[in-house]
Amino acid sequence: MTPARPNPAPTAAQSCRQWLSALAGLCLAASVSIAQAPPAVTPPSAGGNAEQLPTQAQGVDVEEQIGNTLPPDIGFTDSTGKVVRLGEYFKGDKPAIVAVVYYNCPIVCTVVLNRLQETMNDLDFTVGKDYRTLVFSMDPSEGTKLAASTKLAYMSGYNRDVTPEVEAGWAWHVTDEDAARRLGDALGFKFRKLDTGAYSHPVALAVITPDGKVSRYIYGFVYPARDVKLALMEASEGKLVKTIGDRLLLRCYMYDPKAGSYTLQATRVMQIGGVLTVVAIGTLIGGLFIGERLRRNRAYRLTAATTAGAATTHTDPSRGVPPGAPQ
Repeated sequence: MTPARPNPAPTAAQSCRQWLSALAGLCLAASVSIAQAPPAVTPPSAGGNAEQLPTQAQGVDVEEQIGNTLPPDIGFTDSTGKVVRLGEYFKGDKPAIVAVVYYNCPIVCTVVLNRLQETMNDLDFTVGKDYRTLVFSMDPSEGTKLAASTKLAYMSGYNRDVTPEVEAGWAWHVTDEDAARRLGDALGFKFRKLDTGAYSHPVALAVITPDGKVSRYIYGFVYPARDVKLALMEASEGKLVKTIGDRLLLRCYMYDPKAGSYTLQATRVMQIGGVLTVVAIGTLIGGLFIGERLRRNRAYRLTAATTAGAATTHTDPSRGVPPGAPQ
């Protein structure tokens, strides 16, 4: 009787697959449970919609101002402490991407700025040379030190040489409440401060023509470089483009301790993160399975070739029969 062979130790790829499969299951379960969490909503009014926006999101919207000229006299303080007027950025030479955020935003603004930086890295345009990126804080309590440190963090991840032209073209600002409100009104970007001190605001970027007119809006968290390039080219030609199709307007507002639940935007961000994690892990697991199958096929072919070679070595080629066989 042939003795039973012990089970071989799992390969590194097998161990990795097992670990990733378990992790993917956990992530999927988490994302499903998050997706099932109901958003906090206000009770429906008599004769009104079945479901209304949460209190934190009411009045928070983008009222598109296509073709509106931004007031050139609004004053801001940039990250160096210099007071600048908005009109200084629009002298007819470059289009601009405008982001209205606040630097201490714990969820959404960081995602927006990260995705914007990734898009800027993918663009074959260079900020400062071909276009401007202008970031404005809506929170008057934020100062120049915070603006400077935030700018430094994002500039360090820019994949071009940081020349004076690049530094000037990617400008970060703080301001007072009146100037922030005027800029928001000119862009149609409606935001408001909550009792917690956080800000409720829509998630959108604006693309501005070289002479300071609102050309178009980009909504959400994904900014494909091709689309942004096209938007900048349209803006540089003075084209004014309304958003095509239905826009998905996302809003930022935070955990509501009174309601005892996450409000809608925090839930959506966690959903997006969970789904993207599962997709990424699933892709990696699929790649490992394919790689393992290819490795096994190569090993099988090598074993078959070795066996055939051994058979040839132990055969008398002149007679075509193995040595010692009956003649």
